[in-house]
Amino acid sequence: MKKRVFKLFSLIFIFLLATYCQTDARTSNHGDKLLTHEQSNKTVLDFYRQYSSFTDPGEYKYLYKNLPDSLPELCSLIRSQFIHPYAELPKYFEQIPKERWDESLKYPTVKSVLQGLLSYDSRGLVTDRKPKHRLVLGCRDYAIFLASILKYRGIPARVRCGHATYLIPEFHASHTICEVWNENDKRWMLVDPSTGMIDFSREKFDFSNDAWLKMQKKEIDPNLYGFPGKYSGLVSIVGKISPDLASILGTEYTIYQYAPVLDYAFQNNNQLTPEHIETLNRISELMKTINADNISKLQEIYNNNPQIQITKTFNAKEIKTENVTRTKDSSKNKPNIEFVDIPGGTFLMGSSISENGRQDDEIQHEVTLSSFKMSKYPVSVEQYNSFCAATGRKRPWYGQNDHDKMPVSQVSWYDAKSFAEWMGCRLPTEAEWEYAARAKTTTVFNTGDYLTAEQANIDGSQPYNTDQKSEHRKRLLPVGSFPSNAFGLYDMHGNIWEWCSDWYGAYDTSDKLNPKGPETGTRKVDRGGGWYDPAWRCRSAYRGGGDPPDNRGTGIGFRIVKD
Repeated sequence: MKKRVFKLFSLIFIFLLATYCQTDARTSNHGDKLLTHEQSNKTVLDFYRQYSSFTDPGEYKYLYKNLPDSLPELCSLIRSQFIHPYAELPKYFEQIPKERWDESLKYPTVKSVLQGLLSYDSRGLVTDRKPKHRLVLGCRDYAIFLASILKYRGIPARVRCGHATYLIPEFHASHTICEVWNENDKRWMLVDPSTGMIDFSREKFDFSNDAWLKMQKKEIDPNLYGFPGKYSGLVSIVGKISPDLASILGTEYTIYQYAPVLDYAFQNNNQLTPEHIETLNRISELMKTINADNISKLQEIYNNNPQIQITKTFNAKEIKTENVTRTKDSSKNKPNIEFVDIPGGTFLMGSSISENGRQDDEIQHEVTLSSFKMSKYPVSVEQYNSFCAATGRKRPWYGQNDHDKMPVSQVSWYDAKSFAEWMGCRLPTEAEWEYAARAKTTTVFNTGDYLTAEQANIDGSQPYNTDQKSEHRKRLLPVGSFPSNAFGLYDMHGNIWEWCSDWYGAYDTSDKLNPKGPETGTRKVDRGGGWYDPAWRCRSAYRGGGDPPDNRGTGIGFRIVKD
């Protein structure tokens, strides 16, 4: 069997390992020569201080000289060099040309990344890099960049592939992070440079081998692993094992490179041969403990099993990001959305100083609005799915809320805005939303001055202005599950938060006619409260401080308006 030719640093490691075994070994019960714990640990740490072909900065290592020392600062600096193709790119579509919407193949190594960054901004690694001068790269690239910087400083670091539990609610998203040696505590800690999470719990990240072993024991649902709406199941777990193993052995391949075993799973309806399963079981057990002896065994398995070697590359395809729409057929099959006529008028926006639960940002002031039309219900799963089908967008991950009449969730402000524009509409301003929610009432809610779970989908254990506690359903309900307000609008209190068009900021009380909020900001307004909120957070005047516009959660949806 033809063996794969490996990188020089891997050969050096094996040579060092053999040297230690010959000169400083002790005898086990079976007569095998083994490293002492201290020797094994030193060998492993030395190994992970070395650059790989992907982490080597080459002639650009001078850019590392004056970087900050702390991990939080380093992660922040790295994030200011990149735009993530899924989490961040939608808000930069107007600044980044379409041909740059995924640059993983153009910048596969740290050296090429540094060269690319310098070509856009000769100052090097600066925190104020303009978005159009950043590179569009994903989590793997954040991880190899951090590992490269740490190796330059002599700090052991290794890239790890697996599934994160903190990116998408109720899902284990395919992800790549770093393990960094903590010299003070003599242990490896988890660092996610793409989110800035430092030394977080291992319960929040399933390493590739752990996910595989759990799947073999039927302890997990593999359909909750991968990318919602794109791929999940066995292939998502198998697809992470070989890259993770290669990273442990010192080669951090790009996301487009993979092993033949993945092809087999794709072509055989998520089935593997007994030989595949046995090999993956052996690998996964050894990866539980990454010491010198196990690394040597893993290297041997990798050398002698072409099916798990990273030898194949996916064809580069045009990336269909979540906010990209096709011109073809994009106007067809638009859903039927019922609108309610909202008459123009003047009202007091905000809350009185005597209102229970009132927040400092609810300054009461008079506002006058022109008439408009608002969708009777929050946009539903069925309606949003029509949008995805017509425009080629990826459907959100709904989990247990995947039902036509449920309000759509897991949508960012950008998603909501795109849907509204597709329908020839827009998102409501914050003033329009509150005016519509009140429906000419001056009470705390459009139901009066109290609210229970009998009137709205809220946390019924925390009602408002009453001791009448009731059910906390702990889930979304279909739109229109409770009576409408006087305007004929449903779900204006509780069930799901709703995006507004405004940036969040202090009210401009002098802006009295059709106000639209601040011109810039960092958070977008969302209103109404959700199924998990106490009643006081579902008040007509409650603002909540807004959310980042790229935030996606099970608790945020939207409705639309037109003039």
